[in-house]
Amino acid sequence: MIHYLCLPLLLVLLQPALSLYNCSSEYERNPVNSDLTVECGTSTITLEINLCTAQWAGFNTTDLALNGKHNTMECQGSLDTSVDPPIIRYQLPVNNSQNNPCRQSLQIVDETPDPSGPFSSFLTIQSVIITGFIDSPRSDQGLISYTTDLYYHFSCRYPLEYLINNTQIVASSVSVATSDNNGTFIDTLKMSVFNDTDFSYPIVVPSTGLELRTRIYVEVKAVNLTGTFFVLLDHCFGTPTPYNMSQTEQHNFFTGCSVDQRTSVTSNGFSKVAHFDFEAFRFVQHRNQEKSSIYLHCIMRLCEPSKCQELLSACNVRRKRSVTPFGKESGESATVSVGPLYTGGEDRPNAAAYSNDAASERDDVDVTGLAVGVVFGSAAAALLVLGGWFALKKFYWAGGLPHAFN
Repeated sequence: MIHYLCLPLLLVLLQPALSLYNCSSEYERNPVNSDLTVECGTSTITLEINLCTAQWAGFNTTDLALNGKHNTMECQGSLDTSVDPPIIRYQLPVNNSQNNPCRQSLQIVDETPDPSGPFSSFLTIQSVIITGFIDSPRSDQGLISYTTDLYYHFSCRYPLEYLINNTQIVASSVSVATSDNNGTFIDTLKMSVFNDTDFSYPIVVPSTGLELRTRIYVEVKAVNLTGTFFVLLDHCFGTPTPYNMSQTEQHNFFTGCSVDQRTSVTSNGFSKVAHFDFEAFRFVQHRNQEKSSIYLHCIMRLCEPSKCQELLSACNVRRKRSVTPFGKESGESATVSVGPLYTGGEDRPNAAAYSNDAASERDDVDVTGLAVGVVFGSAAAALLVLGGWFALKKFYWAGGLPHAFN
């Protein structure tokens, strides 16, 4: 009887751990690269490990930890059995700060841009590379072991230079999101256009377009950006049509240190917000249109505060007309964009014609008045002479003058 009672218990003890989570026999193997998936998010890196292969290798959820922090609960994964196969999920903050108990390796590297891309005019661009690992406790005891140690290595590459273009200004604020398998910070960036120096009131474009020389205030902000990266605008310009790589007709607001005289860069490279403003203008090619459309563009980067200051400090030692050290202008340059922004078309004032007509009319009035004055003056003179003659004649007949007068 005891044997019959012990038999089910023995079967349970001998049952492979894989069956606890409905793991099929296909996972009775050592882990491979496909057992690890990595999502490089804006603020969090999410890692998922195939639980079945890890258990077949002899390890469970609590044995594996981020970056060797096996005694830190925050660095251990959470079990998710709702998927097939079940997984162990880890979430690692991108922010490499003291508040991150599972700190990873973060390195900023210089890279050569694609010669056919929008950053072809730059000598170098930067990326931040985050690397880390998930491992099992090391086999430190004995000389040999019949179990394998698990080691999952991962990396995420985040470019720090971005091209945001052709964002419509119809709305008061826009968010542009782009992602790839390597991860990106771009979906934390927002561009807004305002009509006041406090950047409090989004600009409203009337149906007739903005009045020329209206001051337009642009804000580029990194929202919820992790880490200590600042926003640095390298080059901002305007085009009459949506941006394309072959476009050559553009008006530069600023290129690095070189700033247009009607543009002011009030904040750049000192925080997660960059500000500049300019006066509304129209493109000459729109001379026959009621409204002129403007698309704004900016090449921008995220950089460490010290790197931003290093780039900006070069402006203090260069002449105003010298080429910017952090964004050389070229015909293929591109920048942050909003548009279309409509301004009023070319005015056709009639002031000069009106002035000539008024002068002509005034001349006609003066001539007519002069003629009337001459006529009345002549009549008055004739009456005066005639009256004087009659007075003299009367005086003569009264004997007041010699008869010789006759």
